[in-house]
Amino acid sequence: MAVVNSQVEAARSSFGIEECDITDTQERLGRGELTSEALVKMYLARIAEINDKVKAVACLNPEAVALAVERDTQRKLGNLLGDLHGIPILIKDTFATTDKMDTTAGSFALVGAKYRTSSTVVQKLEAAGAIILGKTNMSEWGYSRSDSCSDGWSPLHGQVLGASHEQQNPEGPSSGSAVAARPSLASATIGGETCGSILSPAGRNGAVGLKATVGLVSRAGVIPVSPDRDTVGPMTKWVKDAAKILKVIAGKDKLDHATEDIPFDEIPDYVGACRRDGCQGLRIALPKSVVEALRLDAELYQAFDSALETLRSLGAVIVDNDDFDTWKIDGHQRDEVFNAISLREGFEKFFSELDHNPHGIDNVGDLIEFLKNTTQEEYDRFGAKWFEDARDISDSSESEMYLASKKRLDYLGLDPVRLLARTGCDLLVAVPTVDLPLDLGRLPGIAVPLGYYSEATPVTKGEDGLVTCGPNMPLSILFAGRRFDEEKLIACAYAFEQATRVADR
Repeated sequence: MAVVNSQVEAARSSFGIEECDITDTQERLGRGELTSEALVKMYLARIAEINDKVKAVACLNPEAVALAVERDTQRKLGNLLGDLHGIPILIKDTFATTDKMDTTAGSFALVGAKYRTSSTVVQKLEAAGAIILGKTNMSEWGYSRSDSCSDGWSPLHGQVLGASHEQQNPEGPSSGSAVAARPSLASATIGGETCGSILSPAGRNGAVGLKATVGLVSRAGVIPVSPDRDTVGPMTKWVKDAAKILKVIAGKDKLDHATEDIPFDEIPDYVGACRRDGCQGLRIALPKSVVEALRLDAELYQAFDSALETLRSLGAVIVDNDDFDTWKIDGHQRDEVFNAISLREGFEKFFSELDHNPHGIDNVGDLIEFLKNTTQEEYDRFGAKWFEDARDISDSSESEMYLASKKRLDYLGLDPVRLLARTGCDLLVAVPTVDLPLDLGRLPGIAVPLGYYSEATPVTKGEDGLVTCGPNMPLSILFAGRRFDEEKLIACAYAFEQATRVADR
């Protein structure tokens, strides 16, 4: 034990838990300078230091240390499982596991629920040698319950807070994964996104967030919000770490029909795309409406304008003379009826597949009654408007109304792709706070740290009292592209990250 404790302290002092990326960690593990046991204990100590303040981690895996010891033994015997051997990872509390941890989406309704198998993503991570360190807190039910709920709040695990400012709004359902990624509470975290759930909190918390193309990563075993738009992605401190994770978790899965759309037989070399010259020759579209939206925030606009110059210096061509043809930023063009039907049917399928359903909840109506009758769920305070909408609508995903809505939304969602085609561009650039239809088009995106608000930035708060803007809070840039074109996004994001090194500040 003394040896392990000394390794923990040596690891923290020698290269710093905040600075270490997965490649550094793997090299030190391979040289015997560090063990996975020491690494896990180092992260557990880090979580103990700050989690009471930020509530990013929902629960810890009681078997994490034992798994680390097992990985160390395997390493000594030369039996490395894969590219993430001995690497501790936190996963969002929507990924089913069959271990000793609950999977609850932040709700008391799923405490004690049992799943037939772990999610495909978890199985792939474990097959690659990763250690599931624990699960991250989130907006309850992926912020699908009511617009009255605060970002990052769950009745089971409390209010996630950003680490950059007191009482900081963490922004978005995957907030725990984002908050945990930047101050290094694990080597990497995994989030899920329907509409902004990875990109928004990554941007708000200075993390790298990679929203994969819908269908690139299996959603099997992940608690749904919208089966049509849900996706999965890594949230990390560094772009290359996100690429490493994506390489492991991407791929076809017979349990998720969306993965049938993957156009290649072999997963691309996302890590190989991480080159300092990754921007060279890229044509990047800057929609006019994005610029107009950015002008409303002088500091963000200035930082973004500087980022454009950086991209140009890296060999990219910025094309800023065109705009979306139908999509209106903040135009409220999404369809609540479509959302309600998707939510209801997704939940019904999810509950029907539980191996043990502790409260006998079969549908959204049952769930609403549970919320009403469970004091900790705070129904009187937050209600369940979106659940009630889903319960009350009679149409199904086979109805003419739904199909017509889907056709309209699909067209809106491909507006970025049409813009890229007209301008001959490879990808587009924006910021995570600007509303783009990446969800509707099932398109990929990656958020990368851009900078920070100044010390003089005034504090602004939302209706829930959480800080939405203030001194030293992170700024972020967003790159988005065509379906299954993650290689180009990663190449551009990595080159920009290495040129700016914002995460070092």
